[in-house]
Amino acid sequence: MRFLYLSAIAILGLGAGCAPSDAISQPPGCQGGTIRCEGPDSPCLDVRFNPQHCGGCNRGCATGQNCVDGLCVGGGCPPNQTTCGGRCVDIRYDPDHCGRCDNPCSGACFDGACQDNCPSGFRECSGRCVELPKDEDHCGRCDNPCADGETCERGVCTLVCPDGFDACSGACVDTSSSRQHCGGCDRPCMAGEVCDGGTCSGTGCSSGLTDCSGSCVDTRNDPRNCGRCGNPCPERQACVEGVCRVLCPGDQIECSGVCVSTSSDPAHCGSCANACRADQVCSSSACACPIGRNECSGACVDTRTDPRNCGRCGNACSGAEACVSGSCTLSCPTGSTACSGYCVDTRSDRNHCGRCGNVCPAGQVCIDGSCRTTGGVAGDSCAAPIDVSGGGRFTGSTASASGDYEGTCGGAPGRDVVLRYTLAERTDVHINTFGATFDTVLYVGTLCGGSTVGCNDDARDTLRSELTLLDQPAGVYYIILDGYSAGSSGNYAIDIYFSAPTYVGGDACGEPKWIDIHTATTVTGNTCPPLWWDARDDAVACGRGGGGRDMVYYFVMQSTGAVTLDTCAGNDWDTILDLRRVCNDPAASARVTCNDDASGDCGVRSRITATLEPGVYYLWLDGYSSDACGSFTLTVTR
Repeated sequence: MRFLYLSAIAILGLGAGCAPSDAISQPPGCQGGTIRCEGPDSPCLDVRFNPQHCGGCNRGCATGQNCVDGLCVGGGCPPNQTTCGGRCVDIRYDPDHCGRCDNPCSGACFDGACQDNCPSGFRECSGRCVELPKDEDHCGRCDNPCADGETCERGVCTLVCPDGFDACSGACVDTSSSRQHCGGCDRPCMAGEVCDGGTCSGTGCSSGLTDCSGSCVDTRNDPRNCGRCGNPCPERQACVEGVCRVLCPGDQIECSGVCVSTSSDPAHCGSCANACRADQVCSSSACACPIGRNECSGACVDTRTDPRNCGRCGNACSGAEACVSGSCTLSCPTGSTACSGYCVDTRSDRNHCGRCGNVCPAGQVCIDGSCRTTGGVAGDSCAAPIDVSGGGRFTGSTASASGDYEGTCGGAPGRDVVLRYTLAERTDVHINTFGATFDTVLYVGTLCGGSTVGCNDDARDTLRSELTLLDQPAGVYYIILDGYSAGSSGNYAIDIYFSAPTYVGGDACGEPKWIDIHTATTVTGNTCPPLWWDARDDAVACGRGGGGRDMVYYFVMQSTGAVTLDTCAGNDWDTILDLRRVCNDPAASARVTCNDDASGDCGVRSRITATLEPGVYYLWLDGYSSDACGSFTLTVTR
C-alpha cells in the first residue's frame, strides 16, 4: 500500500475531482507517474526519486541528501537501494542502472540482470519486469498507477479504508452517519432526514449526537467534527473529548505534541517530562543505571573499574592503586598502566598518551604512545566515522587506532573504530564481527560513544560479537567496534545488514537464522509461513525462475573443512541453495557456490558441497518459482 494514513480529505469524502493548488498532475506524454518541470518539451521526471525535483518541481534536496519516495533524506539510501547520479535506485530492477550504476538495458531489468524476456508471470513495463496483478505503478496494465491510499489487488486499484469506514465513490466514509451513504454506499437520506446509526431518521439525532449537515456524529470523538461541526482534526491526529490530539501508536502516549514510549524514553520515563539523568536509561518506566553499572551517590558507576567506588559504593582506592575487576590493586594487567586509579593503555589513551596525565590536544589521537594529528585509521573517532548505511561487509584494522570508548558490556582498554548508519524508516539490523582476527566487543548507540541500544561481547561460543536489533526507529546510529583488552586489536571484517521489519524470522539479511554448523545434522523450516504475505522474495545467484519465497541462514566455520548442504529429503517442491560470503550480495564475487537442480536422487531439489575456510557464511534457501514454497528439511553433512 502506498502510505499508512489516509488524508483528512479522503476520509471526509470532500474534494472529489478537485486537488490542492500544488498537487502533481499527469501531463500528456509522460508515463509511470513522471511529470514535466521545464516546459512542454522538457524531459519527463520521476519526482519520487529526482534530487533536483523531489516531491514536486524545483524542490531540490540539500547536498548529501537523496530523494526517496518524494522526500529528501540524508545519510545514504534505504536498504536494497544504491546511490546512482544523486538518486536512490534499486539496481535489481532499474532499467537505467541494472546490477550497477549507469548500466542501461535495451530490454528489461530483473534481479540485477538485463533480460530479453521477463520470467513467467511478469510483464515488461517501462523497462521493468512487473506483476500486473499487484504492482501499484502498473496495476492490471502498464502505466496504470494507483492513487495515494490505494493498493493493487488482482489488477484493480482498490481504496483501503481504516476500520469503521467504507470505500464509497472513491472516498472513505462512515456509513453509520454519512447522509449520502447512510447504512451503505449510495443510500442518501431524503430532504429533512438525518443519518443516525446507519438509518435515515426524520426525528433528529439520538441523545448525545449532533446534527452536522445531516450526519449524526459524536463531536467528542469524531475527527471530522471535533468539538463542533466542521472542525476536522489534522492528519494523524485523533479527536479525544472534543479536542484534536496527536494519534500515537501502540503503547505510546503524547508528550508535548510528540509520541513517546514512557517505558523506555529517557526524556519521558514513566510519565511526560520525567527526564532521567544523562547517565541513566529508562527501563520498564523507571530511571535506572545501565546494565553493569551501579547507583553511587547520585551517579551511575562501574564498580568493576571505578577507583572511588571499587567493588562497592564508597570504597576508594589509594593514589597508587587501580580498580581492577572490583578490587584495588597495585598492579595492572600486562600492557596497561595505573593512571588516576584506572588501568589504561598509554599507547592509545588520549588522556594518558605515552605517560599518565599527558592529554592529546583537540583533533589529535594517541598512536603508539604519541599524539598525532592523523593516524591513517579510518573511523578512528566520532569526528570521522565510517558510513555503512548501504550495508554489506566492511574491512579494516584497529592495530593503530586509539582506544577511546567503552561499552556497557566491556571494551574499556581496547583500540576501537567508529562506524555510522542512517535509517530512513523502521528497520531490522544485523551486525557481526565473526570475520575479525581478535577478541571484539560491539556496541551501538544513538550518540557516538554515549548511550547504547545494544552491546555484545562474546557471541555463539566465540570471542567475536553480534547484535540483531529489530524494529529500530528511523535515525542516525553509531557502531563502536572495540577490542576487549589492551592487547585485542588487528584486522576486522564486520558484516552489517538492513531489511524492512517482518513477522517472518529469517526472511532477510537484517534478521538471519543461526545454524550451529559443527553440531547440527538437520534444520527444518517453512518458506510459506502462516503470515505468507509478509514473506519477501529476494534475488539468488542461480536458476532463477518466477521468484519464490526464501529463508536466510548463517553459520560460522571455526576451522577449515568440507560441508555438504541439501534439501533432498523432507520436501517435494523445487528448491535453490545459494551459499555466500556476503549476505546481501548475490554477485559471483561474493558467491561460494549455488545449485538449482541436483538431479539424480535429489531431482529438482538442491545440493551444494564446498571446502570452507574459517569465517561467517550465509545460506539462502529459495523456491524456483512463485508457487514453489513449503516446509523443508535441510540436511547438514560435515
